Amino acid sequence: MTGMMRDPRSGRSRDFGPAFGMGRGLRQPRHRRPGLPGGTATWLVGLLVVAFFAVVILGGDGQAEDRATEQDLNAAVQGAMVQAGLPTVEVRVVDWTVVLEGRVATADLKEAAERVAYAQAGVVGVQNRLYVPPPVEAVVPTSTTVPDLPASLRDLVLQARLSAVAAHPPIQFESGGDRITLESVPTLDRLAAFLLFEPALRVQIIGHTDSDEKNPGDNLRLSAVRADAVRTQLLARGVEPERLVTLGMGHADPIADNITKTGKAANRRIEFLMLRPGETGLTAPAPDADAPEGSDGAAEGG
Repeated sequence: MTGMMRDPRSGRSRDFGPAFGMGRGLRQPRHRRPGLPGGTATWLVGLLVVAFFAVVILGGDGQAEDRATEQDLNAAVQGAMVQAGLPTVEVRVVDWTVVLEGRVATADLKEAAERVAYAQAGVVGVQNRLYVPPPVEAVVPTSTTVPDLPASLRDLVLQARLSAVAAHPPIQFESGGDRITLESVPTLDRLAAFLLFEPALRVQIIGHTDSDEKNPGDNLRLSAVRADAVRTQLLARGVEPERLVTLGMGHADPIADNITKTGKAANRRIEFLMLRPGETGLTAPAPDADAPEGSDGAAEGG
């Protein structure tokens, strides 16, 4: 049995390391770290390419955002110009600098446009390229003759405004009488408001009819009654009585034909004449005894 026992110091069964004088000349194999597929250089180049495109994409998005913001600024400045009464000013925004182009009447308007542009948030500069035309020299007439105008410019404008207020819609009456239709009430309200706004204005209320008349003088009387009805409505709305005089013209002053229904309707109307200080207005025409008889004025509404 002793012959079959092994010496524990034998190296065939176990290597006990250098402490037992074994394995000094043997090296343990090193485990190599796995490398990157394709090599490190290839990966570095790939990372650089990806980084380059990322910068390009991000930079492009930033430029697009800047352009969108400049467009908003352009719209804001253009809107401010319109609100300031400068619609002829053209606006461009370049690198947050507002470029003003177009034409304005005076140098003051040019400076005002620049101030409006600077007042908008985000504007870093303004290039004012607005064109101001040179002043036109007034031509002094050699003649000293004063033209004979029927009224001053203010009187003409005031008469035009008075007529416009009374025209939309015109005052209408029920057939054959002096009862004002409901459709005419808004016009009476506007007329009263206009006269109250112009406290110095005196007005002559003139009634007109078409030529249809049963008896001579009927239209003259009907037109006067209708003018008085309008005066009564204005007095009820606060207009002073001394500022309102009336007149009936009958069918003496037509503005259209008296043959068609459309023409007759146009002739049946109420007019308002502005009276300047000292004026008494128009005078009533003489009754026309020779006027031909037509259909009943009451039936047609006069």
